[in-house]
Amino acid sequence: MQEPFGQRGRVAAGVVLLAVLAVLVLWAGAVPSDLMTSGYPDEVEVTPNREAYVGEQVVLGGRIVDTDPVVIATRANGYGRFTLVNAEEGLQNSDVSLEQGDRVSAFGTLENESTLVVDRTTVGDTAGTAYMLLVSFLSGLWVISRFVRDWRFDLDRLAFVRRDGPLSLRDVIPGTRGDTSGGDHGA
Repeated sequence: MQEPFGQRGRVAAGVVLLAVLAVLVLWAGAVPSDLMTSGYPDEVEVTPNREAYVGEQVVLGGRIVDTDPVVIATRANGYGRFTLVNAEEGLQNSDVSLEQGDRVSAFGTLENESTLVVDRTTVGDTAGTAYMLLVSFLSGLWVISRFVRDWRFDLDRLAFVRRDGPLSLRDVIPGTRGDTSGGDHGA
């Protein structure tokens, strides 16, 4: 069977597909999906220079260290504390009350050097993120194992081709392939 565009056509198609993929990845990373990922100053910029952002809209993320009133710490060591006014009323993605230890992002106006008047609050779901990462990792391993089992790289054609039969562990592990009758023990 003759290929319609030959090896150069395959290489050109591969380069075009990789370029399109790279452009889509960059575009997806550059387009803000909502206020929490937009160009507003965040805790990295605001915490060390609070007075410069008083009266401006900012996005602050951190862990809740107190719930009455809601106070977050923007740094892991517990520093960078901000009081969130109206945090419960602006809660977007949860029906339960905010609790100590929750990871939140809050969008609003910095009223003074330690108080944020919140317009919108979102709670980070660490269990959901861990589940998503685990399932993605296991799925990736499954896809890679299926690919290695059913395909091989042909150096003559510079292409992946389907194996005649699926690759098994007996093909990979030394000493498990070949004569299974026990061999000749000196007769």
